[in-house]
Amino acid sequence: MTALFVTLALLLAAAQPAGWQTKPPAQWDENDAKQILAESPWVVDAKLYPIPPRSPSARRESGDWDAGIGRGVGIAGTGLLGKEREKMALARAHALPDPGSVTIVWASAAPVRAAEVKLGATDVPVWGDDYYAITLLDVPIKRKLHAGQLKGVAALRRSGGGKDIKPVRVEILEQSDGFATVVYLFSRSAEISKRDSSISFYAQIGEVVISQPFYPQEMVVEGQLEL
Repeated sequence: MTALFVTLALLLAAAQPAGWQTKPPAQWDENDAKQILAESPWVVDAKLYPIPPRSPSARRESGDWDAGIGRGVGIAGTGLLGKEREKMALARAHALPDPGSVTIVWASAAPVRAAEVKLGATDVPVWGDDYYAITLLDVPIKRKLHAGQLKGVAALRRSGGGKDIKPVRVEILEQSDGFATVVYLFSRSAEISKRDSSISFYAQIGEVVISQPFYPQEMVVEGQLEL
């Protein structure tokens, strides 16, 4: 019975709207700002997926010639050292480590900018009316990233199909600890509306890919779509 009551309490708590949803932006406090930047329709944690080994032609067609280079199997992989050693070598060659996850922020949205300012940020970029800005925080990097290459293997994709929205610019801020912040800028001339049931952000960064949906119907403050 105790477990049942705890479960019901958690479900009821989850059903309650977040604090920022119950009041106008002018009345948001620091807790509301933290909620928006921690877990909201504009801020999500996205799983990274490793790129499996590709053939040379597949790497060329992907737009990133250096991604998907398979590991060698060595002499053991030839079978000369026995079947068991061959099996182990092939397994190692095809094993793909878990690259973890990153935080994706729809950074051009007014609620996100307001939350950052509320928490004391003084260098919040203002994207104006020109761009949708999507920022990836703490992206693990194993080799030099090139903005032009990242631009060619990223897109916003509508759930109902239609032409992908491609970024017009990518900005990279590499950190000294093997991570980077990556910002993708998409032209607002490609309109996104509440009629779009979902918009998926897709990107390939080095040896990993990301595909994360956002839901315009939820990205609303006081009836206004905020992107």
